[in-house]
Amino acid sequence: MNTPFYVFMKLLPKNAASRIFGAFTRLRIPFLSKIARNAFASYYKLDMSESEYPLSHYKNIGELFIRKLKPGMRPVADGAEIVSPVDGVLSQTGTFDGDDQNLIQAKGKTYTLKSLLRSEELAERFKGGAFATIYLAPFNYHRIHSPVKGDLVLSSYCPGTLWPVNPGSVERVEGLFSINERLTSELRLADGSEVLVVKVGATNVGRIGVVYNDSILTNAGKLPRDKKRLDWIPNQQFSFDRGDELGRFEMGSTVILVVDKKIRERHPDLFKSRLGQAVKVGEAL
Repeated sequence: MNTPFYVFMKLLPKNAASRIFGAFTRLRIPFLSKIARNAFASYYKLDMSESEYPLSHYKNIGELFIRKLKPGMRPVADGAEIVSPVDGVLSQTGTFDGDDQNLIQAKGKTYTLKSLLRSEELAERFKGGAFATIYLAPFNYHRIHSPVKGDLVLSSYCPGTLWPVNPGSVERVEGLFSINERLTSELRLADGSEVLVVKVGATNVGRIGVVYNDSILTNAGKLPRDKKRLDWIPNQQFSFDRGDELGRFEMGSTVILVVDKKIRERHPDLFKSRLGQAVKVGEAL
């Protein structure tokens, strides 16, 4: 049975509404922007003790949402090849055995890696691998970090809509992560094994940015929307250590971490012990 909220969201022009809301969060209106900022921090019980600056430093909700942390707040686990790229809850995990390459969205709902990446060739390279889905709540720290030590080999943008990624929507909307906007960073380790960091946008702002190219910013009118997938190959080397900043969510959302067969063979129990648990940047997965 469809709820009134589901019907409303289905009819809502979600990308346009999100751009309007995003513009509101970035306004600097004396007094009013501070009230909105304080209300946001209070409602979501933000832990400002971890933040780089006190609450009063941030001029609006937008600045507060993409706040950085104090140095040393997210130490990287010693000896872990794969660490969490974000703060959130590891809600789903699984492996790509056989030809289906299905990912779990929610109980009774799956989608394919091919549909997530919109690339059959890229999906094929991750046969035998594994995935983890990490959901970020509004109170979480929303910068995205590298889960591995490796080089960026490709960034890809898939235009789409911007459904909410809360549990109600994930349980109801078919293929949600395959129809929402997303931005993927492909990282290659020294031994040739690969990891995908798939950043999924959501309602309200819906913007995703990356540190390696300022022109790549989703739902901001900067990227063409007339193709199913747009690839960007770097013309210089971008190397990341575990825990280095990779990008940011400007509201939202979800990261889907995909590792290839080589990494899974080295770590057969990867992600399993953290299923259903809160994770933080730099923690071993």
